Amino acid sequence: MTFHYSIIIPHRGPRELLQRCLDSMPQREDVEIVVVEDSEGRGAGWARNQGLKKAQGEYLLFADSDDYFLPNINDVLDRVLELRNGEDPDLVFFGATSDSWRSAHLGWIMAQEGEKREFLLRHTFNEPWCHIVKRALVEEHRIRFSETRILNDIMFTKQVGYFAKSVAVIEKKAYYIDNFSNSVAKRRSDGNLVTYSTVLAEANVFNKRHGIDSYYANALRPVFMCLFTGKWKVMQLCLQGIQKAGCSKWEICRQMMYYPWHVVGWMWRRHKYSKYR
Repeated sequence: MTFHYSIIIPHRGPRELLQRCLDSMPQREDVEIVVVEDSEGRGAGWARNQGLKKAQGEYLLFADSDDYFLPNINDVLDRVLELRNGEDPDLVFFGATSDSWRSAHLGWIMAQEGEKREFLLRHTFNEPWCHIVKRALVEEHRIRFSETRILNDIMFTKQVGYFAKSVAVIEKKAYYIDNFSNSVAKRRSDGNLVTYSTVLAEANVFNKRHGIDSYYANALRPVFMCLFTGKWKVMQLCLQGIQKAGCSKWEICRQMMYYPWHVVGWMWRRHKYSKYR
């Protein structure tokens, strides 16, 4: 059978949350649901890559098993098929809602207009949900998720945003993000701190190489956290990860001087985005 859509869901956690997610899936014959059980704790990146191997749909969507779709998802999928017979975009974005920072950031981006909105969606919205991606684009450029414990999705979404020839936006909120406090990404282990710095540094290098005017100052956040808590060894590993990603010592020093201003800006943006949840 030919599917228009494949929805890939990595799962490791409560079965009732997965069931809630599955119950929210669009009840359509053209939708394929691919659930990858991560029983050995290899991470969502590994699970999503396994899902990519199995997916047969023309378009790819991604969901976390503790989130769920809203009824608008059927309208979104119908609209994509309409666009497919016209401008035929490689990448389509739609909206989300929740009580979390992540949907507020996306809501603010969606409220922008024209080229600014497209740039922000392509290059600064780094969650895999609310993306509808042509599978042919992913296969052509061999785009995969990083198999890291956290931030496994950033390089995937950055490459998809960069290589997509055309982008469309559907003005509907069709996904709900649950903000669970025990998620892997929120655990401040030493390993997570090093991975955080390294992955964001890799994203910065990617942006620089491809002429994308966007920078993740947060690559240095674990460095400052370790500095203030006396974790000298972990701080050294974070700095080594940033250098290994391709950042020079001069670039690191320059950005460390800028970082306090970034924190001030971040606090202001958090307040500004709150109304866009």
